[in-house]
Amino acid sequence: MFGAILVLLVLPLTDRSVVRGNAFKVLSKFFFFLFVFNFVLLGKIGMCHVEVPFVQVGQIATFLYFAYFLIIVPVISTIENVLFYLGTSHK
Repeated sequence: MFGAILVLLVLPLTDRSVVRGNAFKVLSKFFFFLFVFNFVLLGKIGMCHVEVPFVQVGQIATFLYFAYFLIIVPVISTIENVLFYLGTSHK
C-alpha cells in the first residue's frame, strides 16, 4: 500500500513530455482515462470477497496501476515528443 503512494512521487521523473497538460495529447488522454477506470476497478475489487475471479482481476489491475506510472507514461511521453517534433519541423 505504501508503494501505491510512493509511485506518485516518481511521476515527475517519468513524464518526459515537452508539452504540459493533456489538452492536445490524444494518447495521454486515452491512457489517463484507462488509468481512472483501473483505479475505480481496484476500489470495487477491494470491496469483494477473496475468491478466485476477484484475486486474479485484482492482481492484473494492480500490475496495470504500477505499469501506468513506470512503463506507460514514459513510453507515451516519448512517442508524443517524437510526434510533436515531427509536427513542428519546417522544411
